[in-house]
Amino acid sequence: MKNLKLTSLKPLWISIGTAAVMGAATHAFALDNIVRPWQSVRSSAMGGVKLTTGLYDDNFFGNPARVTQNPKWKANVVPVLDQTIEVNSGAISRIGDIAGGGDVLSKLADSAGSNNHVRIQQTWPSVHIPPKGEDGVMGWSIGFPASVQADIDLRRSFQLDPPVYYDIGAAVTAGRKIPLEGGELSVGLTTHFMGRLATKEGFSLVDLIKGTSFSPSTSGGAGAGVDFDLGGYYKLPIQIMDFDLSGALAINNILGGRFPIKIGSSLGTPRAQPRTFGFGGAARRATLGPFSDFVLALEFTDIGNNPNGSIFRTIHIGSEAKYGNLMGRAGINQGYMTLGLGFDFKFFIFELATYGEEMSLNAGGLEDRRYAVHIGFQI
Repeated sequence: MKNLKLTSLKPLWISIGTAAVMGAATHAFALDNIVRPWQSVRSSAMGGVKLTTGLYDDNFFGNPARVTQNPKWKANVVPVLDQTIEVNSGAISRIGDIAGGGDVLSKLADSAGSNNHVRIQQTWPSVHIPPKGEDGVMGWSIGFPASVQADIDLRRSFQLDPPVYYDIGAAVTAGRKIPLEGGELSVGLTTHFMGRLATKEGFSLVDLIKGTSFSPSTSGGAGAGVDFDLGGYYKLPIQIMDFDLSGALAINNILGGRFPIKIGSSLGTPRAQPRTFGFGGAARRATLGPFSDFVLALEFTDIGNNPNGSIFRTIHIGSEAKYGNLMGRAGINQGYMTLGLGFDFKFFIFELATYGEEMSLNAGGLEDRRYAVHIGFQI
């Protein structure tokens, strides 16, 4: 990756000098977004809910107990035919640079001072095996998820934070239904072996003047490790107004999300993916007017992955309803509206979503509007 061009930082130097000389009270906004190793387009459109609603790939990093609720077999064996791309408004304004190829991250770094968010992810190969028949109790999923995400932004007057994460590895999820007199309980466990290459945690003004590279392979950390997710999903034995009720909870990265196996002699240890807790509830109806499979969920997630942040950043509300092969989705993520559509055919799925992500420590502080698309050919 090319070093950051110093000429592109002239506006930054002018702002810093003005603030220092004049003693101005205005400071650069510190961005503190929550980093997640996986974010499906479906979950994004549904306000970030996944513990009570997640299916297929969502269960690798969400609630493993939901593997028992996958409705059918699904397999992805063609790598280039299953892609998710997500960008924010800032990155869209620089879409020409991104589409032009070359050193994309250096081009994004040239726009330091405004946030540029990009995520590209896929799971290949992957196989999802639901419980066999109505009396089946075991569900399985195995996949090899890979994700690249970058947020290039100005954090404070004397520091840039350009977090870039390359996550790749393998995940195996197993879940079992446990019939009870008072409903049905599912428990699940995901074992994942993941490698991470990530940038260092902060770049000082001195680093910038020296021309220190933003590249994770030059100044970041690389490592790998094994960790586990544990989850539960419970279907209550009661109905309210024909709605089936359920609850869920999950603990992700039980061992602390560290990467103790060092990769590369010249690199340090990458940023850990913190241990997180989440819980929530959902209400479902088989039909609601002209729609089928309606679900409405409320969840509290990212508890533990929200240092010093408001509890309101952990609140997610989402819904989904089907009309034939069309799926309409909407929700509220950290106080911001989310919307999305999905088209699910036999071998092809196409999904769109837009959602707002909170970039400050308090809900309503600074919205980062993001847009995502998923195209998949699966058998």
